[in-house]
Amino acid sequence: MSLSMPFCVRQWCYQTSVYHQRFNQSYHQRVNNHSRIVRSGQPKMPVPVTTRHTQSGFTLVEIAIVLVIVGLILGGVMKGQALIDNARVRSLATDVSGIQTAWYSFQDRYRSYPGDFPNASAQIDSAAKSGNGNGKIDDDQERASVWQQLSLAGFITGNFDGSGASAGTATDVDCSESTCPRNPFNGFYKVSYGAQAENAGGPANEIFTGDQIPVNILAQLDIRLDDGEPDSGRFRVHRAFTQNCTRNGQWDVATGHANCAGVLRE
Repeated sequence: MSLSMPFCVRQWCYQTSVYHQRFNQSYHQRVNNHSRIVRSGQPKMPVPVTTRHTQSGFTLVEIAIVLVIVGLILGGVMKGQALIDNARVRSLATDVSGIQTAWYSFQDRYRSYPGDFPNASAQIDSAAKSGNGNGKIDDDQERASVWQQLSLAGFITGNFDGSGASAGTATDVDCSESTCPRNPFNGFYKVSYGAQAENAGGPANEIFTGDQIPVNILAQLDIRLDDGEPDSGRFRVHRAFTQNCTRNGQWDVATGHANCAGVLRE
């Protein structure tokens, strides 16, 4: 046996050689694969990617700013509504005061109530329809003649036909635009002899404000003209509207009822 040759059994040397070849092939294959990865710019190992979920919302400062803005808007709306209501009360109060002034001025000039004046056609205008002179506005014709005599005598503006058929009854608030003047809420002013004011002790000539008036407007008008109580004083609720517009002897402003009527007693 030569010293230059490995000491081995033939079979064992062959297997060892095969193992070396396989190892070399595997090693070179891994090296080649690594080279391709490096050349292609791909990482040797996948890098895990984590996704960070963020939750959006309002900060306390933003919420505070929104609340301030909402408060300012609501305050402006409420202030604006108060200004509108005050203007409507002034308009209604001006109308009622104007009717009172015309009523008393007519008496001073003619010594009779408008509508009841028996010499209206002779002393005011030939078109004027006369009353019976009993001191009471107590029939359909006189309820219509109130506004015709006042307008023809120059105490109020407008043209009214004096039609008794359009003046309604002694107790209701009905009339027509050609016969009675309108209030700012599209109801009709009316004068009638009776006791339609709530808790009225007896009949008298009464001025009806007409209907379609919100309860809060009448409540403020009552404060301007009288004592603020719907069942006492000169200005009261019309008894046909007592149930809907008052409660426990007070104007029921909380309900916001939009169809009320008042009565001013002479």
